[in-house]
Amino acid sequence: MKKALFILVLVNLALTLGPPILAIPMIRHTPAMLAAAHAAGRIAPFASAVSALLAVAIVFRWRRPLSWVALALIFACVAVSRVSIFEWLFAPAGAAQLAAIAQFHDIRDSDMVIGVTLGDESRAYPVRYLAYHHMLNDRLGPIALLPTY
Repeated sequence: MKKALFILVLVNLALTLGPPILAIPMIRHTPAMLAAAHAAGRIAPFASAVSALLAVAIVFRWRRPLSWVALALIFACVAVSRVSIFEWLFAPAGAAQLAAIAQFHDIRDSDMVIGVTLGDESRAYPVRYLAYHHMLNDRLGPIALLPTY
């Protein structure tokens, strides 16, 4: 009973926490690793629900104090597996605020920007900001833009 509950906790933690850990930019990503993270994210909601049912049965049969902690961890994994953690990690950018370059004080001379010019209108998107949000919905005149980094 103890081993089965321990394995259920490990499987749930791996399926729930594995994909966001593999998304850390400092890790060298391989196609196989990204495919495994994507597959884990897809099966985690179903697997966590099934394992929660199994864990409930084990806990009510075994009735040890530590088993309730394991059950709480599994229920937490059930909840987290149904939420897109990537939306928490990479929060979408809000409405872009326009400012003249003289009024924008949070940019250094060494900062890289992605520049767009259409007709007589221009925009510059600091890469430092796009690197966190990865993209930003904007408009330049009648044209919709999606600068990304």
